[in-house]
Amino acid sequence: MFFDIKSWNNKISSKEFQNNKKEIRKLLDLRNNKKLLNEFNFLNQDIKLLKKKIFDISKVFMGFEKILLLGTGGSSLGSKAILEAASNDKIIFIENIDPKYVLKKVKSVKEKKILLIIISKSGETSEVISLYQVIINYFTNIFNFKKNIIIITEEKNSTLYKLCKEKKIKFIEHNSKIGGRFSCFSETGLIPVKLAGLNSNYIKTLSDNITKECLYNNQFSLAENISILYHFIKNSKYVGHTVLSYQDSLNPLVMWYRQLWGESLGKQGKGVHIIPATGSIDQHSQLQMWLDGPDDLFYTIIIPKKRKIDFKLTDNTKFLPAYLNKKKLGDVLNTMAIATYKELVRVGKPVRVIYLDDDSLYPAIKLMSFFMLEVAFLGKYLGVNPFDQPAVEKVKLLTKKLLINNA
Repeated sequence: MFFDIKSWNNKISSKEFQNNKKEIRKLLDLRNNKKLLNEFNFLNQDIKLLKKKIFDISKVFMGFEKILLLGTGGSSLGSKAILEAASNDKIIFIENIDPKYVLKKVKSVKEKKILLIIISKSGETSEVISLYQVIINYFTNIFNFKKNIIIITEEKNSTLYKLCKEKKIKFIEHNSKIGGRFSCFSETGLIPVKLAGLNSNYIKTLSDNITKECLYNNQFSLAENISILYHFIKNSKYVGHTVLSYQDSLNPLVMWYRQLWGESLGKQGKGVHIIPATGSIDQHSQLQMWLDGPDDLFYTIIIPKKRKIDFKLTDNTKFLPAYLNKKKLGDVLNTMAIATYKELVRVGKPVRVIYLDDDSLYPAIKLMSFFMLEVAFLGKYLGVNPFDQPAVEKVKLLTKKLLINNA
């Protein structure tokens, strides 16, 4: 993985850049900042206990034909990003409560041997509780409370935890110190991907190794990236961060990053909006605005250097233009990515390019591990708490109040 930040770097003075970087490097050295380390709970997991939990659960619940996962936000986005990057479709995610969407999802289930995983940190997420009832009512003869249902939630007096106790459903404790959006390499993310057939131990080890390299050796120029992002956010000119991926299987990862960024940084009037985009599709919808519209965005472009699967454009009928004939489809897409990058830079837009080694799972794990550190430390340097979401909680409480009043 390689980060090209030359275009970004040109938008910040050398003095400000160096000052920011110096202070950020101090933050990153958690070995000398135990107080801060205790706040970064996603870095403080009991790895032996975590791996034992995953091993024990896999002994009992492996081998299902299909898995239904009920969760929303951080309860689903992390594992969904990992599985999509791995081209693994073992899990059907049901994340929203729009009735037509739910009906389409349940109708897509053709298998008989199904595992149901329900995830809610609080145990009170209205969408998840409602979806549970819909699923149990719809699949009347498929689910046995003791044999093919798992609930991941905190061990406290909540609706889901009480359901576990009452029905003797398999309960897995959600780490109470890790928020959903930072939980993809904890029980919340790793148990689903393990049960879907991925090597969760290797994923966790890889993530931990990348984390250590970033923190203690400034791998992938973590401090430099945070320094420039801080400048962009403090500069009132910028209102958005466009994240443009030229790998379709990373689209869920970009959506996960959107939540990670938005809920962690959008506080006290600070932060900018994440704008997810897909190449080359958005070259035919948003590119005109990016190039010739308001100059109020900065950009991250993600490009895999190699494609594990590709098609060679071979034409013996003289149908294809010469510039396409004998090219690989992935090379055409990457050329479009480079052309977009060059033109954005030419017109003065700040663009970071992240080159992944290839389009497989493990570069995606590295990128997710980097993004978690980038956002968490950026939040700290901005002076906000990156681990709460107080405004969201107010909407949850108001929703409950309105539902009670309409009962």
